[in-house]
Amino acid sequence: MKPLALVGDDPFWHHFIAGVEGFRLPLLPYFLEEAPPPEALAGMALWGLAGLGLFPAQSPPKGVRLEAEAQAAGRVDLLWPGPGGVYGQYTLGVGLARFLRDRFLGARALWTGRMRPELAPFLRGLAQVHVLAPSRAEGEAFLARLSPAVRGEVALRREEAQALALRADLVVHGGGALPLWALAPYHHLLLLEAAPTRGLDQVERVYPLEEVFPHRMRALLEALGYPL
Repeated sequence: MKPLALVGDDPFWHHFIAGVEGFRLPLLPYFLEEAPPPEALAGMALWGLAGLGLFPAQSPPKGVRLEAEAQAAGRVDLLWPGPGGVYGQYTLGVGLARFLRDRFLGARALWTGRMRPELAPFLRGLAQVHVLAPSRAEGEAFLARLSPAVRGEVALRREEAQALALRADLVVHGGGALPLWALAPYHHLLLLEAAPTRGLDQVERVYPLEEVFPHRMRALLEALGYPL
């Protein structure tokens, strides 16, 4: 059994631990109160660690070799020892991209709520992404992280967002207050953070973040060398 340290109160960790037990994987997850200092990461292999899970995701520590997805996001939530050093991956982003590819490939989307530009590169399975943003600069910065073919429009006012919502199949909510006025009966709604249940019955289907967890778990285990 190889120990896997987990940091922070991420709901995904409990899902992951249950999966490790269910699949009888040779991993021993346990919790740390805080992440070790960056200079200690090089010793993970000597300590026999399978890896280190981080919540919230953070900027990559100096010297970490980033997988392409972590490079695109500028964030890591998993570090592990490998040939020649410490490697990093952003498993939440990978899980989100795979979820969208499986359920909403080619769909048109409207992003609402908290701006999370680190997740923008993982909306690549969508055909078009519009964004309801607090400012033009934030909205354009978010869309700039998408490929040109996918970039939609930025809405700043309610009327603009409602017009864009009419073109969307999927609403992706990044957290914070949920604009119920932007939702329509034909919409699918993906919640990347917990939201009040009031008003959610006015869309066709709601996907909580837990729907992404199985995809994220596979991404994490693949990084550690245990593909399902």
